[in-house]
Amino acid sequence: MEDHKEVAKHDSPDIDDKKTEERRETRQQNRLIMEDYREDINEKADAFIKNFRDQLKIQREDSLKRFH
Repeated sequence: MEDHKEVAKHDSPDIDDKKTEERRETRQQNRLIMEDYREDINEKADAFIKNFRDQLKIQREDSLKRFH
């Protein structure tokens, strides 16, 4: 007896190419969204750090004024 394996047949190479291209475009769009999200987070973090440092500077100046 011979073993026969059934091979999955695709509808058409054109359809597979379209599906592959659609997946590629979706992945690219998702990457762009994540980049925007990361940039937004980085901007917020930078602003937070700057504000924190500015507050420390103000507190230090106030402290120096009080004790001198």
